[in-house]
Amino acid sequence: MLGVVKAGDIVEVVWVSLVAGVLVCFAYALVVLGTARSAEARRSGKGAAAVAFGALAAIALAACAGAVVFGVQTMLSKG
Repeated sequence: MLGVVKAGDIVEVVWVSLVAGVLVCFAYALVVLGTARSAEARRSGKGAAAVAFGALAAIALAACAGAVVFGVQTMLSKG
C-alpha cells in the first residue's frame, strides 16, 4: 500500500543529508591533512607539531567512523 509522504519530511531528509555529507567530507579532509602534515613535520624534526597533526588526524578519523556507525544504526533502527 502506498503511503503519503509530506513535503516537509522530504525537505528534512534532503537538508540533513547535505549537511551530513559536507561534514563527513570535511572530517575526512582533516584526516588527510593531519596525516600529511604529521609526516612532513616528523621528517623536519618537529616532534610536537607531528604529534599535534597526528592527534588531529586521529580525532577526525574517529569522527568519520562515528558518523558511519550512527548512519548505519539509524538506517537499521525501527521506527
